[in-house]
Amino acid sequence: MADLSGSVVVDCVGPMTLIEVEDVRDRLRDSLNSAGRVDVDCSEVGETSICFIQLLLAARTSAAGRGIGLHLKQPISASMRDALERGGFIGMSGPTRKADEFWIGVP
Repeated sequence: MADLSGSVVVDCVGPMTLIEVEDVRDRLRDSLNSAGRVDVDCSEVGETSICFIQLLLAARTSAAGRGIGLHLKQPISASMRDALERGGFIGMSGPTRKADEFWIGVP
């Protein structure tokens, strides 16, 4: 049984499109199998595809089911924020919604 008391950071750098998602998926899976908390650093993410956003949502669900914390380090890149806004995952203006907290942190 793995010691899940530690924390690990998964760095995501450059474009996060269909081609890159497989590598990130593997690193997230390995991290969720070995740590009690996983922080995903998206500060250097370039072009952002919906498949990357879906991967993060699936990883968050998987982590929650195992009792593991999965969090996005803040701030996320402007490119990723734009993709989240265009996809309706976060509000473009107005007060922060509860659903925004995973993506942009708690104010």
